[in-house]
Amino acid sequence: MTNIIGGKSRAAISNRVDDISSAASQIADSVNKGVQARLGAGAKRNHGNILRYPLDLDKESKNFIRFEIVDRQSLVDKKSIYLYTPAGVSIPDAASYNQADLGIIGGSIESVSDQVTGAGPDVGQGIADITGALLTKAVEKSGTIGQAGLIEAGTTTNPFTNVAFQGTALRSFNFTFKLVAESEDEAEQVRAIENTFRKFLYPTTESTDFLLKYPPYFKIEFISKQGDEMKQNRFMPFINYSYLLNMTTTFNESTNLYHSGGQPTEVSLSLTFQESKALLRKDLYSDPDNYSSAEYHRTYTDPRNIPPQEG
Repeated sequence: MTNIIGGKSRAAISNRVDDISSAASQIADSVNKGVQARLGAGAKRNHGNILRYPLDLDKESKNFIRFEIVDRQSLVDKKSIYLYTPAGVSIPDAASYNQADLGIIGGSIESVSDQVTGAGPDVGQGIADITGALLTKAVEKSGTIGQAGLIEAGTTTNPFTNVAFQGTALRSFNFTFKLVAESEDEAEQVRAIENTFRKFLYPTTESTDFLLKYPPYFKIEFISKQGDEMKQNRFMPFINYSYLLNMTTTFNESTNLYHSGGQPTEVSLSLTFQESKALLRKDLYSDPDNYSSAEYHRTYTDPRNIPPQEG
């Protein structure tokens, strides 16, 4: 009796084990499908508004660089690309000055400006008379007439040379990244980043093939993560609205390895951006006339330099 019961118990246990095994298999299949679905959805989300390299960038690093692609008309951020901050970030600032030779006439005008200021319609005649008098006086002192006479006498006219400020130069920025994909998912993210940069370097057409529509702007921000909050790094420079000027992509620069899906394991990007306008001090600093403060305001100003229209 005991053996029979034992036998029935063993048979029942065996059947129960089979049932559990079958149920576990079904659950595993369901979980796998769910995981794959979530991975697929995650990839779509990443390719929607935010791209990043590496995939765990926000966990592994506290300082990185963010490229915001900005609609040129509305100035609304449309897409974000987060990358590690490359080594050797260089920010060029330059102003241009030209040589201005005022000559005798210019020098004369400067020397007698106080005498003719406010003289009304006779200002031009006054300057001409005074300049003529100065030339006559110079000739009388040197005892020569014309250029040949000046050369013979070993004298020349004073060019009254000055440095004339012309303006600031458009700033350009170059960033180089080496994106090594450790997985196929990361390789897909790298592909999306590369193609996104390239896509928005190019213009589109505007209502007709005869007109081109400008590409979008880029906002380039150095980000520092402090806890769960991301802020612009106050120790790094501020860059105003820029265009992507040049892009060079090199595939598998130092390796010949590919992932099983054909993705190269290494993609090198060299990106050159140029600010959309030449800057004034007020475009960078919050208090442009204060000699005791030099803090960036980090506010994006009008990306175009357009003269004001009167009336």
